[in-house]
This record gives sequence, C-alpha cells and structure tokens, in this order.
Amino acid sequence: MTTSQNSSDRVWPKTGLWAASYRIMFPLAGLWAALCVALWQWGAIPVATLEWHVHEMTFGFAGAVLGGYLWTACPSWTGRAPVNGWPVAILAGLWCAARLCHFAAFEGAAFVTGAYFLWLASVLAFEAYRGQKAWRVGFILFVLGAGLGSFSWSAAMLGEGVPSFAIALPVVAFSALLIVVGGQIVPAFLARGRDVAATDRTRDPKYLSGIAVGLMGLAIAGIWTDRAGSAGALLALAVGLIALRMSRWHLRAAWGDPLLAMLVIGYFWLPIGLVLWALALLGHEVSAAQAVHALLMGAMGGLILAVSVRSVAQRTPQGLRARRGTGLAFALVFCATVARLLGQVDIAAAFWCVGWVIYVMLFAGGMSGPVPRPVFSGARHIQG
Repeated sequence: MTTSQNSSDRVWPKTGLWAASYRIMFPLAGLWAALCVALWQWGAIPVATLEWHVHEMTFGFAGAVLGGYLWTACPSWTGRAPVNGWPVAILAGLWCAARLCHFAAFEGAAFVTGAYFLWLASVLAFEAYRGQKAWRVGFILFVLGAGLGSFSWSAAMLGEGVPSFAIALPVVAFSALLIVVGGQIVPAFLARGRDVAATDRTRDPKYLSGIAVGLMGLAIAGIWTDRAGSAGALLALAVGLIALRMSRWHLRAAWGDPLLAMLVIGYFWLPIGLVLWALALLGHEVSAAQAVHALLMGAMGGLILAVSVRSVAQRTPQGLRARRGTGLAFALVFCATVARLLGQVDIAAAFWCVGWVIYVMLFAGGMSGPVPRPVFSGARHIQG
C-alpha cells in the first residue's frame, strides 16, 4: 500500500495526483466549501434544512480535510511513506459519493458516509500497525466517532429529523479537535520560526488544552440538561485556559510571516467563538448562531486553510513561503466570518465562496511531481 523505499530526505518517491491524500482531498474540500455555501444561500437543495447545512460543513467539508491531513501526516508516527495510490482513489470516491447521496436525499446516504470514515480509520489503523512508532489511537477513535456521528445524523436527517440538542455537537467535536491538533502544530511552527531551542518549548503548558476540551464536554452536558448558566461559565473558563496557554507561545514569530500569521489568526477564532457562545448562554445579546459561525467559518475554515496551504507553499532555503493569492484567500474567509457575525449574510457567503475558489486554484500547480518531505513544513537553512 505504501513504502518508504527510494525516498530521500527531501521528497517521497511517488508522483501525481494520487501520491498523497492531500493532493485530492484538500481541493475537493475547498470546492465543497464554496459550492455547499452557494447552494445553501442561493441554490435549490432537495433537503433544504439546517441539518443538511451543518452536516455538510462539518462531516463533509471538515471530513474531507481530515482524510487529506491524517493520511499525509501519519508518516511522522508510522515511519512509512504517505498513503498513496488506489486507497486514496477509494477515499476520494467514497467522499464524492457521500456528497451526491446527501444532495439527492438518497436513503442509503448514511451507509455511504459511514463507509468513508470507516475506510479512513481502517487504513490509518493499518498504517499504524505496519509502522515503526507508537500508535496515535486518539485520531483513529475520533475518525470512528465522526463516522458514527455522520451515519446517525444522516439517518435522522432523512427520517424523523435531527434532535435540536444535537445540532451543535459536531461543531463542538471538530472545535475540540482543532484545539488539540492546532494546539500542537501552531506553537511548534511558531517556535520553529524563531529557532527556539527544544528545551524552551517545554514551557508550553499543553495540558491546558486537554482541560479546556473537558470543560467543553461538561458545558455540552449542561446545555442538554437545561443548565445554560453553568454551561456558559464552563465555556468561559475553557476560554481562559486557552488564552493562558496561547500567552506562552512565541506569537512574535508570526510578524512578517503570512503563513504563521494565518495559523495564529485562525486559532484565535477558537476562543472568540467560545466566548460568544458563553455570552449567549449567559443571556447576553449574542446568538448561538453567531458563536457557531465564528467556530465554523473563523476557526475551522481559517485553520484548515492556514494548515493545508502549507502543503503547496514555495520551499526555499529559509523555509516555506506563501504562494501568490494565499493571503487574499485567507483574507476573504476572515472577512466572510466578520460579515456573517454582523448579519451581512449575502456578503459573507460571497466572500467565503470566492476565498475558497482562490484556495482551490492554489493547488493547480502542486498536483504533479514528488511529494515534498515533510509536507506541512519546510527544511530550514538547506545547504545546496
């Protein structure tokens, strides 16, 4: 399925569209991010419900990125080359089939979307089994949980409807994943940008993210049991922990580096979204919809864009450099989030769609040739 033979310290051996999952799944995710919102805002959808919109922006859009990222990043814990070839083609095919089935309100959509996540988790587990390093069980369990959630959501959406208390669950789940994963890669790239010694990086209190995620889980339980005040207080406490951890990061490294700046801005939307949600639960004049869009558009959209464009960034002896148009795409997604929070729905949708179309165009020149190694970070001070 994969191999680490015939690779160098600069590239992996395979070439072409199927050489790694990010090459097909990231552009598909970008296309769907634009098309899904356009259909929701201006088009005709057979299942024109909020449930469809939330499902396709989380399990659809974010689910595609999950497949592109995990199979590409897994060499760091398996010691093997990225998954490539026919497994990637099957993954992309299942994802596309799931989108078509949901759009057409096909009764078997739940099984198709479940198959996508099951295939993603199965290959990830196989790679971990064949690898040389420790398993990352958390990722596999999250994918399986996402598959179960998508299956249940799809079945309910085409049946009696998704319970109102469950609407926010996938948003919270993917936000929690971003807090954990983003909390690993953002400070690591910032420290790398300032050439911080490994011993200095231990000052980052990573455990705070885990506590914050736990508090978010308790807050959801509070929402389900009609304890909005307690839930709001728990979310506010989670925000405090996230902010405390971020205060220990080397944020100055983002100045003058667009790729790092986008990571930081995207991550900042996580506490912003949670603050808005806490205020809504505590009875302030903030709607839960504003909080959800801050998390979905600002945090999820921003971080997905900021991390994924690193795979097609220009590689120089000084590190990665953003391709032309990257900053514009990110700025449009950012402005779309702000516009949506201000109630300018049509403007927000237009900015969002154009931003993701530009994003897809960034990948046009990065589909051929060998896969760079590592994919999401560039070697620094390479001697020619």
